[in-house]
Amino acid sequence: MSELGLAQLLNGQRPSDFPVAMTGGRVLTLGRLRADVARNAAALRGARRVLLVCEDSYRFLTGLLALLHIGADIVLPPNAQSGTLRMIGDSFDLLVTDVSRAEVARGFVIESTDAEAAPFMLEVERGRLDFFTSGSTGDMKRVEKTTRLLEREAQILETLWGEQLANAQVFATVSHQHIFGLTFKLLWPLLAGRCFCAETHGAWEALLAELSPGAVVVSSPAHLTRIGGLAPLPPSRRPRMILTAGAPLPPEAAAETQEILGTAPTEIFGSTETGAIAWRTVTTGPSFWQALPGIEIGSHGDGLLRVRSPFIAGDGWCDLADRIVIADDGRFRFEGRADRVLKIEGKRVSLQQLEREMAALPWIEAAAVAPLAGPRSVLGAVAVLSAAGKGELARLGKFRFERLLRRALANTQDGAALPRRWRFVEELPMDGMGKRRTADIAALLAELR
Repeated sequence: MSELGLAQLLNGQRPSDFPVAMTGGRVLTLGRLRADVARNAAALRGARRVLLVCEDSYRFLTGLLALLHIGADIVLPPNAQSGTLRMIGDSFDLLVTDVSRAEVARGFVIESTDAEAAPFMLEVERGRLDFFTSGSTGDMKRVEKTTRLLEREAQILETLWGEQLANAQVFATVSHQHIFGLTFKLLWPLLAGRCFCAETHGAWEALLAELSPGAVVVSSPAHLTRIGGLAPLPPSRRPRMILTAGAPLPPEAAAETQEILGTAPTEIFGSTETGAIAWRTVTTGPSFWQALPGIEIGSHGDGLLRVRSPFIAGDGWCDLADRIVIADDGRFRFEGRADRVLKIEGKRVSLQQLEREMAALPWIEAAAVAPLAGPRSVLGAVAVLSAAGKGELARLGKFRFERLLRRALANTQDGAALPRRWRFVEELPMDGMGKRRTADIAALLAELR
């Protein structure tokens, strides 16, 4: 496939009828994308710092390229919950979206047309994207990416797998709002010349109904663990590649995926800060990761990962909180996080931030959360109730009261972060030094079984 940079994408090197995206059985061409970008860029000119939130991937791409063209700084939030939008409200002066959102006054809905426009060069040199993710301190952390860093990552991925994928179409169960979906579902296919499906499929049945032969499927461990029960695909409809990231894929889910889809998943190891770092094809053997071309792997401190990568600004080492063991051949094994940020269903969840938000509710005085033992990664919570909380618990009962707490937390937290099991106590357990231990919290939650 021919590969372009973002600046050259709309300048006529590819024909106007070149396919870009699929939606509702229709193919959206490069000529239409060119017209949509030009139209929305003209309407948005003058915008400086913009929050971009879309459900449809083609509309998101239109907004992204239009904002890059006018030199706006782009903010990509971790989710579109009203509480999150309010929390980062000072970080933008306009919301660009594909659906009207009543909770945000400063909104612009992306427009689309069936017309075509003349070729033009995209002005992307000043473009900057800000992601928000959970840092090791538990606070929301802003991660800045330039278009050049994102282009480099797409180029390395194409070098590694481009020949294998050829003209495969791309389908996804993950959102483009996160770095993995943005890179693997949108930017890499776009620059390499592969057509992507504009819809993000939440259910496997819908995705498989549209899946073209020899396609690429971009998914998450949370989705792949739910593929069981589906009929195996015939050889003629199997995907050429399945890419997954966000958390380690359980071996049983990998085996089930290969049995049903006929292809072994390829896992990507990385983060918002670093982009993709390494990959592995899931097997029953040792779980070692292979660094992507051009990436150097090392360790610091007590066996923590450090990375030097062309996808990170600067030329120095980036120190991370991932515990690793490096093998003699340079591959490495991941042995968990060293901080209190966990991956729950592929989403980074700050336990500290979640506990602070729980304690800020009128029904809770103090709270602690911990991961629960079991085949799926879920959280449990131990809470000390306020007088108001005890009253609501007595009035509603435990089941309805827990639903009340989950709804309140859903204003700022992704659904994956909401505790699935609750324990209400008079005080939180502490050790002799006055510190809270995760093992004690987990033991209290285990007693609920």
